[in-house]
Amino acid sequence: MDNKQLMEEITEQFGSRTGLLGYGLIMLSLTGQPCDITFYNRKPLINVTIDQQVALAIMYGAGPRKLAELLSNVKLSSGEVVNIGQIWTVNPMPKEGFTDEELASVDLARGEEKVGPNGETLRKMISDTYHCENEEEENYYLGRFIGS
Repeated sequence: MDNKQLMEEITEQFGSRTGLLGYGLIMLSLTGQPCDITFYNRKPLINVTIDQQVALAIMYGAGPRKLAELLSNVKLSSGEVVNIGQIWTVNPMPKEGFTDEELASVDLARGEEKVGPNGETLRKMISDTYHCENEEEENYYLGRFIGS
């Protein structure tokens, strides 16, 4: 499936990119699975969980207005509150996290695969979305992403 087909599939299934992000946040809220959240204009939040309030509201029949309110004020385990509009990506991580050995054993060569809509490598996409400032940060975040 090429990138155009993938975007069409996302739009068909979720209505929009925001719909896909909202679905991901709801599922992560429900399961308590940690994630890395990247933002357009700031460094990421790493290994955070989404407050279960989002999933509970859905389970108890919250309507679109309440859901929009919750997704405009997503509470995270870090204590921060973020708006879904600020979020670039949500990358689920293993519930048990990573050991240093597990991260060191990740094959970073996969980062050179061209996976972006304009032929960007996975490394480039991770570097951009995580706002990496050097190769050490790139390797760390790339390892987390591939290892997840």
